[in-house]
Amino acid sequence: MFSDHCEAAMSGPTLTLLIVGTGNVGRALAKRFAKTSHQVLLGSRDDETGRLAAEELGVRGGAANSFVAEADVIFLAVPFVNLSETLDRLGNLDDKIIVDCTNPLTADYMQLTLGHSDSAGETCQRLAPRSKVVKAFNAIFADVVFAELSFGSIAPQVFLAGDDTESKNRVAALVRDIGYDAVDTGGIECARYLEPLAELIIQLAYTQGQGTVVTPVILTASDARGDNH
Repeated sequence: MFSDHCEAAMSGPTLTLLIVGTGNVGRALAKRFAKTSHQVLLGSRDDETGRLAAEELGVRGGAANSFVAEADVIFLAVPFVNLSETLDRLGNLDDKIIVDCTNPLTADYMQLTLGHSDSAGETCQRLAPRSKVVKAFNAIFADVVFAELSFGSIAPQVFLAGDDTESKNRVAALVRDIGYDAVDTGGIECARYLEPLAELIIQLAYTQGQGTVVTPVILTASDARGDNH
């Protein structure tokens, strides 16, 4: 059951999490993970921007590349158009778990710039070939995460895609640590389907006027029967 106070039991070891990006997504993730026992670092391209954003949330902040060596998991919460530059700035990412939160959107957010045969997640893996990329947190609105919204007994879901099972399990544990459900969709090529899902909820939120408190959830027959409760 989802708790809007992040009281879920820790499901893995205490980690150092570097969140790269001080926009809505980055700040929302930093706020949520700061309520767990994990150490949270909030990074920007320059030290001052990172420090100022982090101070508001009660976490450590600064230039993202200064935190890479100590980070166990790196979240990329930047616009997709800045992905390549961001990875270059971060430096050596060998064997790092990278959580790609990006979506390949047009400037008005109304269309995808990649699809069908490629994705932002796969692009990230190609750009950082010796890292372990997990697509996650791309299809949930920052407003849902930041405001710690409750949907009653239904937990918001975070969909995962990645080729390294151990890394996906580590990210899934982090998802559960903030009270959400993790759904493994398959290999990194499944980012091709998760990114259109993000565009779908954008369309619901803005074009259909439902606002940014909507979140997609997959229910199974056992959920309907209450077998897991």
